[in-house]
Amino acid sequence: MNKVAFLTTVFPENEKFLKTFFNSLSAQTYKNFDLVIVNDDFKNLDFYKDLYSNLNIIDINSYNTPAKNREVGINYCIDQNYEILAFGDSDDYFKDNRIEKSLELLKKSDVIINDLSLFDENSVYEKNYLSNRLKNLDIIDFEFIKDKNIFGMTNTAIKLNGIEKVSFDKEIRAIDWYFFKSLLRKDCKAIFTNETESFYRQHKNNTTGLSVKNNKYYLWWETK
Repeated sequence: MNKVAFLTTVFPENEKFLKTFFNSLSAQTYKNFDLVIVNDDFKNLDFYKDLYSNLNIIDINSYNTPAKNREVGINYCIDQNYEILAFGDSDDYFKDNRIEKSLELLKKSDVIINDLSLFDENSVYEKNYLSNRLKNLDIIDFEFIKDKNIFGMTNTAIKLNGIEKVSFDKEIRAIDWYFFKSLLRKDCKAIFTNETESFYRQHKNNTTGLSVKNNKYYLWWETK
């Protein structure tokens, strides 16, 4: 088993996005990681495991709410004694240095937040979105995220040393905000980087609570 885990969830509605997701992980410059997949009733995972046999895929079943599926995945990685945990949504894709850059910066931090580029079925429509507000290597503290969220389950990585197992209310929707706020309350150090990025897909199933401007979805509590 590797020391680094990349955690995601898959479910039937996301199948049309999976090849893009897997291709970006196959292209990572750092190769020694396990892809831990929480499988929420997705029947075709064996096909993708065979297709992407270069990836070390570990799948665990959990047919529950998004919050509880995340709980299962995080707790599994803690139980398996991984040292580093990176998060990524299975409808997104990632720059090829994402894992390598996260590991580099986690040598001096507990949490890494990387930049986001927003895209839809047509194209990338907002490049390096978080860099509109943040500079490379900015430290993100608890006060910063009290009323806004840049921590997603697709653009973050953490050290697992000292992290306790989690228990999420099954109906919680802002799982990422809840989880990372709890880490910052415990004085975990968080750093933002624009030296790598996650490409964050915008579609009707993942835009709850986002701001809209000119029919585009934005992550901040305000539109530009």
